[in-house]
Amino acid sequence: MIIIGYQGIGKSTLAKKCYNYLDLESTNTWFEENGERKRWPNWEEIYVNFAVDLSVKQHYTVFTSSHAGVRSELMKHRDETPIAVCCPVPALREKWIARLNNRYAHSGLDKDYRALMNAWDRYTENIVELMSSGFPVIEITSLDYDLSKVIEEGALRIWPPMEPVQTE
Repeated sequence: MIIIGYQGIGKSTLAKKCYNYLDLESTNTWFEENGERKRWPNWEEIYVNFAVDLSVKQHYTVFTSSHAGVRSELMKHRDETPIAVCCPVPALREKWIARLNNRYAHSGLDKDYRALMNAWDRYTENIVELMSSGFPVIEITSLDYDLSKVIEEGALRIWPPMEPVQTE
């Protein structure tokens, strides 16, 4: 299974605790050339191919970034592995920004600062875009949640187990 995860949902934290979850960090796709920060032109395709391989062949639940290009590439692989979006609901905007602010205050990391600024500027727009991206949505409805349970319950709601087939 692949989970397109919004910033700050706990992808890295869960992946550190549970061996069957992997957080495929997209910041590793940057490189520097002549003092300029760049990504390869086809970085989304390479990134998604890794995610699909880890999900299909190695049976991990893989967290990916929610970039539009990543979602577009993932759409091409819908028939290979279950894919869903996991994000907070629009009503959590203020609380989510405070959460991201606390994360940045604690870590001081550039990626956490960029996530905070992105949410500050575009939270509602991002969430609406994710929820209407064409993938099933697993919603986070409060700040008091266990991500593994949210994903498990959401996955069962989206992809219920099949009834056993009766044979004669």
